[in-house]
Amino acid sequence: MKMILDARNSASPPIDDRLAERLEGYIETKASGRIRDLHVVCSDDTIILQGKTRTYHAKQLAQEAALDLADARTTLANQIIVC
Repeated sequence: MKMILDARNSASPPIDDRLAERLEGYIETKASGRIRDLHVVCSDDTIILQGKTRTYHAKQLAQEAALDLADARTTLANQIIVC
């Protein structure tokens, strides 16, 4: 008897969650840990960056890192706060 696995019932996280985790790791590396409380939210066509940093340069590094891995049709919302 063959069993068909439904993607919703599999043990692996959804693609959006895996992309978010991958982006968080990549941003941490590129920004050298300068983004505090970094959180990335991904949906079908949007990536949202959240967190805090002390400089606009670090915010820009995070944005560029996200664009490195994003699809050309993806909308990027950089909500990282500089404080």
